[in-house]
Amino acid sequence: MNRKIEKIIKNALKEDIGKKDITTDSIFKDNFFVSAELICKSGGVLCGIEIFKKVFLSLSPDFSFDFNFKDGDFIKKNVIVGKIKGPIKELLMGERTALNFLQHLSGIATETRKITSKTKIKIYDTRKTIPNLRDLEKYAVKVGGGENHRYGLYDMVLIKDNHIKGIMEKEKIDKISAIKLAIKRVKKYLKGKFKIEIEVKSYKEALVALNEGVDIIMFDNAKVSDIKKFCEFKNRKNCEIEVSGNINIRKLDKIKDLKIDRISVGYITHSAKAVDFSLKIKSLIDGY
Repeated sequence: MNRKIEKIIKNALKEDIGKKDITTDSIFKDNFFVSAELICKSGGVLCGIEIFKKVFLSLSPDFSFDFNFKDGDFIKKNVIVGKIKGPIKELLMGERTALNFLQHLSGIATETRKITSKTKIKIYDTRKTIPNLRDLEKYAVKVGGGENHRYGLYDMVLIKDNHIKGIMEKEKIDKISAIKLAIKRVKKYLKGKFKIEIEVKSYKEALVALNEGVDIIMFDNAKVSDIKKFCEFKNRKNCEIEVSGNINIRKLDKIKDLKIDRISVGYITHSAKAVDFSLKIKSLIDGY
């Protein structure tokens, strides 16, 4: 586990525990060992089990785990995922943070699995992630069968509508001219070091972008008829077609038969429903 993830866990524990767990410290004088069961209460795709473990191990090296499932497995409702053994004080201090990571990441993996199972077209995530949790959330997308779009503003060019609008206002030119100018400026500045993707709204805009030599054309909230028309034309060109714009499983039916290469979906990270887990202490462990 890399240092970035370890820092996320450390900060999450600090946020929850603060100086100390005043409830646990008030009730327990002795720090005895217990066993507990991790239960999946609502069913879904498991994701984040190593993060779950690391939370507890960050508090004490004396924890041990016996899990029946791994990331990517679908777990039915009310199934025991596995068992954990360790000191009760650290168990109670880490419980909520560990469960929060597990239920959030499992929720993303579950939503991703639902939509990827409906199409053979590759499903990509977006940058619509919780600040500081992007690495974890994008990992969950992969566990659910999806693909990762760019990680940030630094690893791929994506010319968006507001970039174009900014050029239009500054240069006092129309949108088509602004699209051409934006692509020319990016190519001159980056000299082929990064892929170039551009967001378009229509067939006409896509055709202009194609002729300017971009790598990916993203139809954002565009008419299906425009996308279909471009797909039929585009087959002779070396350029990927992406579709985005409030895509969900219901809207997927309208585009899943088009000859597109990828679909970007924001809700799998920003609106995924958490999978419900609980951690229940079962017994005292003798000999500790």
